[in-house]
Amino acid sequence: MSILLNFIIALWIFRIIYNVFCFVNLWWVKEYRFDRMRIHLGTAQGKRILFIRFTGFHRSLKSIFLILLSLAVTVYVLIVLPSNIFIRLIVIDILLFPVVSIFVLILHIPTKLFHLILIYFATKKLHAHPHLLVIGITGSYGKTSTKEYLATILSQKYKVLKTSASKNSPIGIAEVVLSKLSSHHEIFVVEMGAYKKGEIAEMVRMTRPQIGIITAINEQHQDLFGSIVSTMQAKYELIEGLTGKQLAIMNRDNMYVREMMQWAKNDAKTVWAYTKEQTIHESHIDQVFQIHHQSQTNSGIDFILKNGTKEIAVHAPVFGIHQVQNITAAIAASTSCGMTLEAAAKGASLVIPVDRMMKPIAGINDSLFIDDTFNNNPEGAIAALDYLKLSKGKKILVFQPMVELGEYTKSAHERVGEYAASVCKEIIITNRNYFDDFERGVCKVSKDKHAKVLSATQAAEYIRESVSYGDTVLFKGKEAAGVLALLK
Repeated sequence: MSILLNFIIALWIFRIIYNVFCFVNLWWVKEYRFDRMRIHLGTAQGKRILFIRFTGFHRSLKSIFLILLSLAVTVYVLIVLPSNIFIRLIVIDILLFPVVSIFVLILHIPTKLFHLILIYFATKKLHAHPHLLVIGITGSYGKTSTKEYLATILSQKYKVLKTSASKNSPIGIAEVVLSKLSSHHEIFVVEMGAYKKGEIAEMVRMTRPQIGIITAINEQHQDLFGSIVSTMQAKYELIEGLTGKQLAIMNRDNMYVREMMQWAKNDAKTVWAYTKEQTIHESHIDQVFQIHHQSQTNSGIDFILKNGTKEIAVHAPVFGIHQVQNITAAIAASTSCGMTLEAAAKGASLVIPVDRMMKPIAGINDSLFIDDTFNNNPEGAIAALDYLKLSKGKKILVFQPMVELGEYTKSAHERVGEYAASVCKEIIITNRNYFDDFERGVCKVSKDKHAKVLSATQAAEYIRESVSYGDTVLFKGKEAAGVLALLK
């Protein structure tokens, strides 16, 4: 009996250590933000916090320090608490997440102070570079791909620095400036993200952009912004704070951005629009980049771009017809920096798919995998499914439910579920968050079709047994990356 009890105790201690790593990693995923964690804890997945799944571990000085502090408290309670060993283990199990959270809160003060110091020196370094042209990019989605495309095109003529990956916060900008900015750089392309009003304004004061691109506005992060209007106001801080050229390049096809274009004109900004519309009558638009005859091929996207009296064919070796607008935004911004339309279009032929964005990979059994695990939002999901429609074999979707959509959560999952069911034969969901809403959309297409919730291991095994030559599997959202990793 004592051997069995010792075995149970050992397993329980292992579980506690395992949970420490999971909790710390979850805090990293939520960017150590209590507002984002609060929203997560309200989901079906978050309510099972004591039975959290391991999804990987991001190693950093802060995460290691959090683990050591949490484990130290665990050991202390095990030794000091005057009670039966199983009572002590139960107490630790229940209090572990609050303990980790308290340490996150405690570390927030020195971390914030350290970040402020780095931001101060980065701002000073930026402002000492008076001839540097800064281009800011924001929006609910499309920021990272537009930034990467723009940097690639501009680097055909200029010395370009860009923010790294999707690091779109003040500290992310500061780290790039302090480690990489040199006197040789002529243009700095800055991605700017936000979860509330005031955050982009801080980055604008820091970087002093002359050109601002707004890609699109949608329901993303509504739990944090509170409303679409708040989202629009937060993103508009980029345009409001422009200096020098004061040029706003904006997506006219997005109904919310279209309204913001009028704001920009009222604030005496120069407004350039990019659009698929063929007839434009708005007097507040100074230049228009019109997209014609767009198509998706096995080698990328093709379209005709018209600007004034000029018209040129554009080819970009990326996938997903929605990328046409991001490529166009990058071309427009490049011409504003002094490149010709022809040179910018030629530069577009040199762009590459952004890592984990609509990236084709050779799958098992001669199938095709599409890695679109960078992020997930309603428009991005619909666009990825549009590309999936082009494949001729069986289509499978591995989908992570979307978060922080606020009042749009139910309708967005239902809409994506309905569209997914019209395209895919099989739909795998990575967790139970908003499953009923997604399933309601699926059943609109067919009462006999259903999505299924599977763990990463179960999903990988199912795909191994299901796919064959000519089939395509779309992996959408960060949790889907865990399934894809098991299949490589």
